[in-house]
Amino acid sequence: MKLTEIARGHLWVKDGAKSVTIYGEALLRGYGSPDFVLYQNSIEKWDAPNDQEDVTPAEKEQLMQFLKEEFSRRKMFLETE
Repeated sequence: MKLTEIARGHLWVKDGAKSVTIYGEALLRGYGSPDFVLYQNSIEKWDAPNDQEDVTPAEKEQLMQFLKEEFSRRKMFLETE
């Protein structure tokens, strides 16, 4: 997996030939505040051309684990809702 984009309103993750847009909010860092609030319920389907395919619970768990590790590696805070 590769985190290819962190934007104001979404993250974009590539996993092999598939990609997924995960919505949330980028925030300015204040003391103890997150850099990005991720909306877990936005992880439902893969991006086109695989948009007819649901993200399975196991794939969602892998995505979440990857993002937690990636944000930690970048010394950024990630909060999930």
